[in-house]
Amino acid sequence: MKQKLLLFFMILSITTSMVYAQQQTISGRVTDAGDGLSLPGVNIIESGTNNGTVTDVDGNYSIKVASDATLIFSYVGYTSIEMPVNGRSVINASMEADVTQLAEVVVVGYGVQTKREVTGSIAKVEGEDLTTISVPSFEAALQGKAAGVQVIQGSGTAGSGSMIRVRGIASLSAGGDPLYVVDGIPITQDYFLNGDRGAFNNNPLATINPNDIESVEILKDASAAAIYGSRGANGVILITTKRGKTGKPKFEFSTKLGISKPSREVDLLSSEEWLQLRQEAWENDGNVGLADLPGGITWEQARQTDTDWIDLVTQTGFKQEYNLSMTQGNEKLSSYVGVSYSNNESFLNGNSYERFSGRVNLDYNIMDNLKASLTTSLSQGINNRVSGSWDGGLGAAMSDALPIYPVRNADGTYYTAGNNPVRKQELVDWRSRENRSISTLTLAYEPIDKLNINVSGSLDYMDLQDDQFEPAEWTNTENIARRYPTWVTNYTISGTASYDYTLKDNNKFTFLVGGEYQRSLTEKWNKIEAFGVSGPFYEDPSIPDRGLDGEGKQLSNPVYETAPDEVWSFISYFGRINYAYKDKIFLKASARVDGSSRFGQNNRYGFFPSAGLGYVISEEDFFPSSNVVNFLKLKASWGITGNADIPNYQRWGTFQRREGNDGNPYNQEPIIFPVRLENPDLQWEVQRTYDFGFELGLFEDRVVAELAYFDKNSTDVLIDRLVQASTGFQRYFENIAEINNRGFEIGLKTRNLTGAFTWTTDINASRLDNEVIDIGATPPDAIAGSGDTRVVEGLPVGVNFLNRFSRVDPENGLPIFLDKEGNETYEFNLDDRVPVGSVVPDWTGGITNSFTYKNFDLSVLFTFTIGGNIYDDSGKRQLGVVSDWNMRREIVDRWREPGDVAQFPRLTMEPSTYGGLASFWNLNTTQFLYDGTYGRIRNVTLGYNLPSDLVSKLRLRSARVYFNGTNLITFTKYPGADPEIVRDHNGRQGRNLSPNVTYLTAPQEKAFMLGINVGF
Repeated sequence: MKQKLLLFFMILSITTSMVYAQQQTISGRVTDAGDGLSLPGVNIIESGTNNGTVTDVDGNYSIKVASDATLIFSYVGYTSIEMPVNGRSVINASMEADVTQLAEVVVVGYGVQTKREVTGSIAKVEGEDLTTISVPSFEAALQGKAAGVQVIQGSGTAGSGSMIRVRGIASLSAGGDPLYVVDGIPITQDYFLNGDRGAFNNNPLATINPNDIESVEILKDASAAAIYGSRGANGVILITTKRGKTGKPKFEFSTKLGISKPSREVDLLSSEEWLQLRQEAWENDGNVGLADLPGGITWEQARQTDTDWIDLVTQTGFKQEYNLSMTQGNEKLSSYVGVSYSNNESFLNGNSYERFSGRVNLDYNIMDNLKASLTTSLSQGINNRVSGSWDGGLGAAMSDALPIYPVRNADGTYYTAGNNPVRKQELVDWRSRENRSISTLTLAYEPIDKLNINVSGSLDYMDLQDDQFEPAEWTNTENIARRYPTWVTNYTISGTASYDYTLKDNNKFTFLVGGEYQRSLTEKWNKIEAFGVSGPFYEDPSIPDRGLDGEGKQLSNPVYETAPDEVWSFISYFGRINYAYKDKIFLKASARVDGSSRFGQNNRYGFFPSAGLGYVISEEDFFPSSNVVNFLKLKASWGITGNADIPNYQRWGTFQRREGNDGNPYNQEPIIFPVRLENPDLQWEVQRTYDFGFELGLFEDRVVAELAYFDKNSTDVLIDRLVQASTGFQRYFENIAEINNRGFEIGLKTRNLTGAFTWTTDINASRLDNEVIDIGATPPDAIAGSGDTRVVEGLPVGVNFLNRFSRVDPENGLPIFLDKEGNETYEFNLDDRVPVGSVVPDWTGGITNSFTYKNFDLSVLFTFTIGGNIYDDSGKRQLGVVSDWNMRREIVDRWREPGDVAQFPRLTMEPSTYGGLASFWNLNTTQFLYDGTYGRIRNVTLGYNLPSDLVSKLRLRSARVYFNGTNLITFTKYPGADPEIVRDHNGRQGRNLSPNVTYLTAPQEKAFMLGINVGF
């Protein structure tokens, strides 16, 4: 309530204060700084007001403004300038050509370059583009912002992570996510540290505060990413945080308040409708009388109950966020300090993600040639969790929580004979707490001119505690508290030396050499369990914490399930040479040697070189002079990168011990049996990438385009494969597969309208063809993902391996399938499965239209996916055999009598009716494979910048109010909850093979936010 009142009074004070200043007339002429020619049509605005004019054909203007005003001159193709009036009546302006296309600074590995110098493919997203949209974690805000970067938000669950694929899926059993580097630190980013309890993977990026981010650069091709060697195969995302700026202290305060609802809901049957289908199936199976009902419910009770479980487990979520930051700087010290608090409730009852974060970035000039920089952050993320998907909650509400089940019995106790997600939601207390610190100390020394030596030490520490409390009312025995603790200590030591050298003015070299060592230690307990306690672990002082054995604690029968510590390390040596000739021809070559503890003794080290060429051909004398083409840059690159993201210790042969009371030991004695085969030749995946493209500026950069074609071939792809039983082992990792990703990317920015009303359009789109070239002699079923996804040579990664559904027989209502040869049959035979569909879409992209008029601005982001498929893994139960699940409303299009042409077969409660199957769990057919094409109005932001006179009256530097809507409208033919899905997975292979498979996955959220930004 206090926050709401504060927001009300801020808006009231901002919008009701008025100030008037003395007016005077200003006139002048605007010219080109290069040739002195007049510039007609220049837009001139009095800063912070709606007052403006434009220059005439001779570049002259006249405008009446306040005596203390500042004039802003803007013109397409030129850099905007601001000029204070300061009592003058005549102000002439000279405008420089806009070289943003050429001089924009982008972050690259271990340094920065201007965009003009870049020879690879790098996409840049400004930090301010990440803060207006409502997303569970910052990386989801990258969706639709960069060509060749597919971002799929996991779900609308609070704190949910996203799956990002840079130029396709290039791995099978190894990780497919890009490497995240925060201020030079390759951070811990393991989604499987905490398993998939509750159908939810922990998001290691959720504690990062997007308001601290200055920019995000995505290194897409090998020329850009090879400097990260064995970990750059899936792209690299560089996150640069804000730093101090020269000047007096400046403060920024921002706040957002909003609500969220599900973007879409599944339309399920009411109690009466479900009973009708149950009875119809019962009679179709040849039975008489009333059908048996599950959960001990009588027909009379069922007809008196119609529980809307989805309504009971969902809510209108409330979101709030507050950020305060300060920047200052002088010759000696510059600093950025930021603090933030956010509490984002999702639309799931009891589910929220609360984040506290603080950051201090300092730069201190010890001497003229010695500088120390400290980058440090401390954050805490508290995830109040609820079950989902297969574990309950909304997943149960969409499946086996039938509308005929009541929430409570007549005596007020919870109903327990059938699934009751409300009971679990109200009784079980579940919370994850993650404390995270990411810090770096850097010393930069310049012993001689143009030689820079940097030495840094970094620490990324994570303390993750996942606590559950189950009261006796839930367990029916006694209170039980469980903790799943994990600690990750990840440190990096690196040193680089760079030297700039100029030869005869036209030849410029930059040399870089460096070394890096990284080590990560993971300590965890599989579980600490305590009985008879009074509350959750984080509330009960009797619960043991890290390193304690429970001695002296008031616990009955504590149980500890330990897990071995895991350690991995990298040691690296790298170098890079950049060469520029006349600032129009650019060459870049880099090389890196990586040594990894994860690989076999025969392949401990790998070599990863790259080369790139850029040529600004438009500056050559022979290039035809044109009023159309003002800039053309050609570029090409080649490089080798690697992937080392596999579980630790896979190179070792492992054995398992079975105790005398476990299973079937030999003569009741412990036995040791082999599990994993040793592989001393295990090595990283190797990826060779060719990239060709051009950057184009038209009509004085009024139209800017970038196009790239890439061919990315991955060899020695790692497969966690099954081993023949005769060997005595179960499985092992082996480098045997080959995958190719090729396609092209288009980026287009147009300034459609200029002047008082501006309109800019940003379009990015990428086309991708993915193909598995070779998997050796591995059969398809040996490499499987969720929803029967497989790996088949000649087809994309993760094709669905399904029986083909042909039609419903109009005469008897039975489903007709196709056998392997394409002949129709009533029999459902797993041997008739064929590869169909694709997890990889043909096109992905985004279109952003931005408008400004006076003090108003409007931005609309539309994202799209064309092609690919979605497999609805729960559809076979929601739309198939009548069981103890509720059904979706599409089932109305079912066969009922001879002659019916229907989408779904006749209803039955006997799985054997469908092709002799003993279980409908195996009924994976193309009937539940859908076109994955969809478009979405992802983000709409309408803002208003308060006039400068009003801002000055309030003694502020700036003030802005905006309204934001997220996931407003979705265009799709997919009938399920949401076409944008990332199913929970318990390993890297499932994440690669099955991103298109949904199983009761929660939809995205539709959110509405009101925000205020104030500078003072």
